[in-house]
Amino acid sequence: MNKLNKLSAMLAAFLLLSISTAYSIEYRLGLSANGLAGYANVEEKLKDSGRISNQEAVLPAAFASGFVEVGSDDMMGVSLGVSYAPEVAELNKETRNIQPSATGDSGTQEIQADIVDLIQIYLSMPIGDGAFVKAGYMMATMETNETLATGSSYEDVDMTGMVLAGGYQADLGDSMFWRAEGQYQMWEDISVNGSEAGASSGATNKISAELGAVSGVLSVGMKF
Repeated sequence: MNKLNKLSAMLAAFLLLSISTAYSIEYRLGLSANGLAGYANVEEKLKDSGRISNQEAVLPAAFASGFVEVGSDDMMGVSLGVSYAPEVAELNKETRNIQPSATGDSGTQEIQADIVDLIQIYLSMPIGDGAFVKAGYMMATMETNETLATGSSYEDVDMTGMVLAGGYQADLGDSMFWRAEGQYQMWEDISVNGSEAGASSGATNKISAELGAVSGVLSVGMKF
């Protein structure tokens, strides 16, 4: 099931939940501007030589997203929401020259990736006059693009994680509102193997990464 199908399934469940409840419901929808600072510690192990290289990087990104929420004052103001961003970040191309070795691993390695289809499904709860906290589950896809001297290629990677957030919301008239929040994103470690086994060892290239991010989000929306 691709990410858009997952989103459709979640939205269908979202609507069923809101229709089946007997509580007074408020619906919200809106758009968000996101600023993100991500951290990655990436390790690559080559298939024949067993050479291991590490790279640490900080990724700044800015992207737009949309959200839909349903909530009820009868349930302590708790809301269920789904947000979606089609494009999140374009990772810089990394180029590395591999020196010749007895196993034949040599040449130029070029690796580049894009993070797309970021979905968050979350619960939020008010904790004061306009203040709120939020927790949820998130998933995204890392689309890989590479030119590897070792002859391998890497499949796209499904990413999953948890998000914790807090912020402030205030009205802009009767039916509009604005919101500012900060997020801490805890992504699960990822690991992906190359497509081609080594001639001598039978192993494949392997990339593993530890990921995390903080994000600031400014939103405007309407409620009805």
